[in-house]
Amino acid sequence: MDEEFRKSILRTLAYFDIFDYPLTKEELRRFGIDYTDYDGGYADFLLRLEQLERLQQIQHKHGFYFLPGREAIVGARQDKIKIIEQKMKIAVKGIKKIRWAPFIRAVFVCNTVAGGFADEKSDIDVFVVVKAGRIWLARALATLTLSLFRMRRTKRKIKDRICLSFYVTDDNLNLEKIAIEDDVYLKYWLAQLIPVYDPDNLLAEIQRANAWVGKSLPNAFVSFTPISRWQVKNGRLSIKIKRILEKMWGGGYGDLMEAQARGAQKARMALNYMSAQNESDTRVVVSDKMLKFHENDMREEYREEWLGHRT
Repeated sequence: MDEEFRKSILRTLAYFDIFDYPLTKEELRRFGIDYTDYDGGYADFLLRLEQLERLQQIQHKHGFYFLPGREAIVGARQDKIKIIEQKMKIAVKGIKKIRWAPFIRAVFVCNTVAGGFADEKSDIDVFVVVKAGRIWLARALATLTLSLFRMRRTKRKIKDRICLSFYVTDDNLNLEKIAIEDDVYLKYWLAQLIPVYDPDNLLAEIQRANAWVGKSLPNAFVSFTPISRWQVKNGRLSIKIKRILEKMWGGGYGDLMEAQARGAQKARMALNYMSAQNESDTRVVVSDKMLKFHENDMREEYREEWLGHRT
């Protein structure tokens, strides 16, 4: 048994075990940590998996692989299928509501729903890419829209609400700058983005900008074919409104509106004395190129649990 292959499989399963999430053989190959195909390709990969199972290093049931003694998580994953399906339907509905907003270029479902880890009480995190120079205006319009439809997550309303907590501009797609040391969670977060509204295929640009992920997840950015029922395209009315407003607000008047939106939102943020926005870490980032509001950022905890759990 090749020791590097064994370590790759066990480290990968150890990470997903944190979330009670067994993997299919295809997922093991795609998300394998430090895994590179051998000369035998996929057939060789399957033979090596069988050998690991015979050596009782891993176990397998109903098409899922997991660490020894963790058979129960197969049922846990299957139980979440309906939960994820329902939350994706809500995500599509909500993203349709904001696709008209000028300067929003793409919206991805991310975090626990994209990873398949969400439970019934979870919100629905989205990652929004906007045109450079209009991040504050785009955020204001997206927030207002989902608030009017009572779909936005608030402190008190969480379950099945859409969390608008992460925006970047289209000239700032490399997220390595916000990575912590050994940031395994961020790497998988990027690898599992679901492009719901992405008319310009910005997913490909995000993957190119974050090529650093491939150093430890060589197969993570495989060719991705979006599931058609989760895709939101521009409707005739929404694209017409979007183009008109982008033309109106693309110049000096738009700069003025952007400045006003920035000032209003920063003034409101300043009233939140308990926020981590003034800390030196990357839980909260407030700039003209990134707006990230993850007060309860669990990346360090996940990393430590994984480092202590891996073989």
